[in-house]
Amino acid sequence: MSALKVGDSFPDGVKFTYIAPSGEDITSCGIPGPYDASAEFKNKKVILVSVPGAFTPTCQASHLPSYINNREALKAKGVDQVVVIAYNDAFVMSAWGKANNVKDDFIIFADDNGFSKSIGWTLGERTARYAIAVDHGKVIYANKEEGKGIDVSGAEAVLPKL
Repeated sequence: MSALKVGDSFPDGVKFTYIAPSGEDITSCGIPGPYDASAEFKNKKVILVSVPGAFTPTCQASHLPSYINNREALKAKGVDQVVVIAYNDAFVMSAWGKANNVKDDFIIFADDNGFSKSIGWTLGERTARYAIAVDHGKVIYANKEEGKGIDVSGAEAVLPKL
């Protein structure tokens, strides 16, 4: 598989490991289960956001907050869900969500399961920083950061493309 571009269908067989939001205690976790992105994305308008790592400087200070702070604007554009993936496992991703007071399923945190590698968007072994918007199975936006900022993958960059 190669990098996704506008007009492509989101590929079949993409699954992430996910822990449903539960409780506020960052040190307790639920049980990881599958999130069938291919099936979910066929019936929703979703933004898939990839970050190199939970709790890392840019991811914590600006990338994730761009989506949290634009929650209502994203919903107004018809976004059903924001799925944040990273190189981290599902337990770390769950804790990251709790640490940022994300408590429902509008923004969920899942691990990568090799998807980023399959499309060639990685930073060594880590997931690259990118955003892909999918509207009922069709890619309507896909862009990967070349630098260290969130110029093409932050919510402010994605919103006008929706």
